[in-house]
Amino acid sequence: MVTRFAALALVAALSSAPAWADVEGSVSLTSDYIDKGLSQSDGNAAFQGGLTWTHETGLFLAMDGSTVDFNDSTDAELNLIGGYQWQWEQWAVVAGISRTHYAGAPKGAGMDLWEFALAGSLDLETHQWEAEMVYSPDDGGAGDALYHRIAVTIPFAERFAVSPHLGHQWYDRKDLGGPNFWEWGAELSYALAPATIGIAYTDTSLKNEPGCKCGGRVAAFVTVSFP
Repeated sequence: MVTRFAALALVAALSSAPAWADVEGSVSLTSDYIDKGLSQSDGNAAFQGGLTWTHETGLFLAMDGSTVDFNDSTDAELNLIGGYQWQWEQWAVVAGISRTHYAGAPKGAGMDLWEFALAGSLDLETHQWEAEMVYSPDDGGAGDALYHRIAVTIPFAERFAVSPHLGHQWYDRKDLGGPNFWEWGAELSYALAPATIGIAYTDTSLKNEPGCKCGGRVAAFVTVSFP
């Protein structure tokens, strides 16, 4: 399931070393686009897709997008991502920058933003630990914003994996960005190449926020990767 600036997904892509240059992509359908515990599609289905170009030196460029529903004229979210990845034995680190554009957003809404991310993973025999930190100097007009996340992926029964996570969102301008909050959840997936199907549960510490699709949520998804 695509999330905005999926730094962890970029780290996961390190599991297979590229040739001189490699291009991979995916298309997805999810019953609810959830990012940082919040629905970006008003609880409705979303179509998603992306492409990632990776060079043997560690340089990567990516683009991905998703339909969104904010109950206004906004139609889609488009992300352009670039960065560098390092890998040492079972360790991997990714540093990247992302520009997010919201197509069809109301004039003057100021929704477009830059994000800077640092992510890492530790791939052990039985599971993989992942952590990320994402900073935005102006998150939707709300000033500085910082997001932290830690997760673990545990494969089992050959094709299954479970991935619990815990994240925290901080805003400098709480009057504009809203209150700081925790979010958590878990994802269960089944890999049947080239497709992956799964179900995810998320929840947040936000309570009684008007118009916020931020309570406990369940989303199902299917992703097809290529080539």
